[in-house]
Amino acid sequence: MSVQTYTVQPGDTLSKIAEKFYGDGNQWHLMYEANRNVIGDNPEQIQVGMVLVIPDRSGNNGGGANIWQLQDSWIGNQLIDGNEKGDKWSFFADDDPTHGYVKYGKWDELINIVNGNKIKIDVESDGYNPEEKRQRKAIRIYTDKKYNGGLFIIDLDHIPEGMAVWPAIWLVGTGLTWPENGEIDIIEGVNSTPSANNNNQSTLHTKNGCVQQNVPHILNPDCNANNAFTGCGIIGPENSFGYGFNENGGGVYACEWLYDQTIKIWFWKRADIRRDVLGDSPDPSKWGNPYVSFNACPGYFKDMEMVINTTLCGDWAGNVFPGGLEKCGGYLWDTKNNPKLRDAYFLIRSVRIFTQKLT
Repeated sequence: MSVQTYTVQPGDTLSKIAEKFYGDGNQWHLMYEANRNVIGDNPEQIQVGMVLVIPDRSGNNGGGANIWQLQDSWIGNQLIDGNEKGDKWSFFADDDPTHGYVKYGKWDELINIVNGNKIKIDVESDGYNPEEKRQRKAIRIYTDKKYNGGLFIIDLDHIPEGMAVWPAIWLVGTGLTWPENGEIDIIEGVNSTPSANNNNQSTLHTKNGCVQQNVPHILNPDCNANNAFTGCGIIGPENSFGYGFNENGGGVYACEWLYDQTIKIWFWKRADIRRDVLGDSPDPSKWGNPYVSFNACPGYFKDMEMVINTTLCGDWAGNVFPGGLEKCGGYLWDTKNNPKLRDAYFLIRSVRIFTQKLT
């Protein structure tokens, strides 16, 4: 079958080209993903004379093995050094936007390869000394690449647990202000102990206007609730987070984001992982129902980077800590609690991102 192409003309944008070929400018992301190697990292900077492939839209509405191809994969130290294509994650070193009591940076002692080729990401525990008058060290990393749709598969053995602990793996749209381009929290929770908080919470955060109607068990249908800080979330399966997740030997999360169409999230504990989930041809159409299927709210999610981080206390974990933020801060300040933070670590087998392929 011949491949259709188009040569960029003066005044063209990807939206205009998508409108020309598909009758829908919102499908520009299909053009971009098919031509990323020509266009580069900024979809707004197409150049006159570029020859672009025009992907066929057939088969792009459902999800399945036929539409996904492996785009990026990181295993072990590839998260630090970059994968075989040179794609890397960067270290965040600014103050925590969620007001956690942490000091983010490139702390080599907190990110290590263990058990063959798994990456362990800690927070500072036994080495912390409050006399140094600083917050505990922690890690927040993010992909240099930005995504506009994809199938994101995360294989983990351990999620940080413990009081005051707030881990997350999420997608956030890059823009001048948050949440201008949306946020998808795949894995998130706080204060996980043997007796409490062992279910994951998956949440969308958006600008005003994205509402999740008819989504079963949604905690709040308004994704801009509390100026987007609360968002629209759903509680995940039993033992899908923290202590319970870890006791079951970990598991796998998959988030299928079909641009402007749907956002679905699945979870499997270690003993139940399907073979194709970790293979080269994952097929979401055969996975059964996800535990949540969000409306993607066209125009609300774009240019997303993936983030892995752990913070301590902060706007969520601190406010629901017994006694509130002040007690949470005191808990972290007390070196007697250093050993309790030894379990506040991620142990990650792989992160793999698939994008839609030409059909």
